[in-house]
Amino acid sequence: MRSRAGRRLAAFCLAALSLTAAKAGGDGVAPGDARMQSSFGEADRPERLLSPHIEGDALIIEGRIDSHIYDYLQYEAARIAPLKFIELNSLGGNSEWALEIARKVKELGKVTVLASGHSCASACVYIYAAGRQRAASQDSWIGVHGARLGVGYLTSFEGLCFVDLDSGSVFEPRKKGCQEFLAHWRDVATASTNEAFDLMESNGVSPELRKAYFAMPDDPDWPANLNVMRKPDWRLSPAEAQKYNLVTELLPRTSY
Repeated sequence: MRSRAGRRLAAFCLAALSLTAAKAGGDGVAPGDARMQSSFGEADRPERLLSPHIEGDALIIEGRIDSHIYDYLQYEAARIAPLKFIELNSLGGNSEWALEIARKVKELGKVTVLASGHSCASACVYIYAAGRQRAASQDSWIGVHGARLGVGYLTSFEGLCFVDLDSGSVFEPRKKGCQEFLAHWRDVATASTNEAFDLMESNGVSPELRKAYFAMPDDPDWPANLNVMRKPDWRLSPAEAQKYNLVTELLPRTSY
């Protein structure tokens, strides 16, 4: 069963969003496998075994974003239809499936929520941004970064772009084939990332978020993270995300 604090948060969220809508006079507002990878760090949480699942008036999505979530939305459509919220707590996963899930969430017209202490990073942000309204507790956080290569590309990347020295393996971009490899996958990652921003902007997220991300200086450690786009991870507080209309409703911190 859901904790009483969790139920209180959902109830408060519904009340706050309803109040906002009333004031406004209306209802309110990479191909391949796992190319979007999170580097924010992910704990091995038991809840992942139960995700997604329904608690009260919310669909709970935690842990890795992958095809099983899309399947759940399809198979449990009748149970999901009357729900009000989709609560998220994830550090990302497969970008291609995240985009498909986000499109489905946008069709459903649910309110997406980040509860107290929860996070939504990498591919999770696509799903969060697809909410009809997007609430976040003040002590949650959002992590934005572009698509990057999955671990399945590590052998090719190391073989083409690294040399073995007595001091260890060293990145050597002048090695034959390296620049072609990087240029190709940078184009693929950039296209995937822009597709994600297109989807978010179609749901009201400001284009300034995309501009700010692409204007960031390159991460000097990008080879270690298979980060062919080279832009660093960008961690935003809910208040910062609200400036870009990624968060549309800021909720107070809730103790659990």
